[in-house]
Amino acid sequence: MEVFPVPAPCFAVVLALCLLGLPANAQTPPASHGAGPRPIELKEERGEKAPEVFISPGRSTTLMFDAELLRTAEGRDTVTLEKREAFALVDAGLMTLRLIPSEGVKPGDRLRLTVQFDGRAAPSGAAFTLVVHAVQAEPMVEVYRNARPVESYQQEAKEALAKAAQCHDELKRTQAERSEPGGLRSLLAAKQMDKGGVTPKDLFEAVTKPPGNALVTQKVWAYRAAGRVAVGLELDGLANAPPFVVAGAALIGRRGTELKVLPVWSSGPIKADPSNPGRVVVEAEATTEDARGPYTLKLWEDGTGRTVILGNVMFP
Repeated sequence: MEVFPVPAPCFAVVLALCLLGLPANAQTPPASHGAGPRPIELKEERGEKAPEVFISPGRSTTLMFDAELLRTAEGRDTVTLEKREAFALVDAGLMTLRLIPSEGVKPGDRLRLTVQFDGRAAPSGAAFTLVVHAVQAEPMVEVYRNARPVESYQQEAKEALAKAAQCHDELKRTQAERSEPGGLRSLLAAKQMDKGGVTPKDLFEAVTKPPGNALVTQKVWAYRAAGRVAVGLELDGLANAPPFVVAGAALIGRRGTELKVLPVWSSGPIKADPSNPGRVVVEAEATTEDARGPYTLKLWEDGTGRTVILGNVMFP
């Protein structure tokens, strides 16, 4: 079935394929976090594996400690950070460390970070492995050098229950969608088709395509329906490059806010074949206000660091 360009009714079929779970590459985020900061408890045992913290170019990650960080007599921080020159910001406060990596770090990089604590209590310092991801970063991490307060455990348990409830609701929704009819009937049954129908917009000329993308963009269409937006793509692989397997996607607004992206649908591994481009559909939940944009669309592949980035994505 040809996806692009498509009149409004035909897109419902494409969207239904996504909702009904036909062959797709599922989102594979690097870590799953609740609404609050992720806690890390430091161990005194030597040889303990350094905890991992996920960072991403241009996105802020703050580590919050329950002890003061050591500074030199001149007032300088004692933080050691691999490829520190590739970070746009390394801001060590009294009990916090804020990091913003630049584009100088690449997805898949693993960088060592160490901090030293003031005073003589153990442990005297801590080491972390910063894992660079194409899109996703942990905005905040709590690091406990001392005994973790009971309130922290209670908050973590509360967030785990909320996450379990969310997963349960998503499972029920998926099961309900699988039991619904296909095609236009699916959108009507899910109340995702209002009197405006599904509105398409050709974005090929409007989007920005920075150098370094792992795929060649052939076609880009944006769509909006009741409570949903989507981007449809036709992509071609680069010559002599291995096939690109879409692992996940993100739609990021100007202020760093992200739309809730549903599992990404793709036609399969994308290789260099202009006559048979790979097809990808990225769908997200969005109100009319959310859909105004502009957004940056990012696709990534697990384990290779290869990405596709399209800027100035505007929905109809």
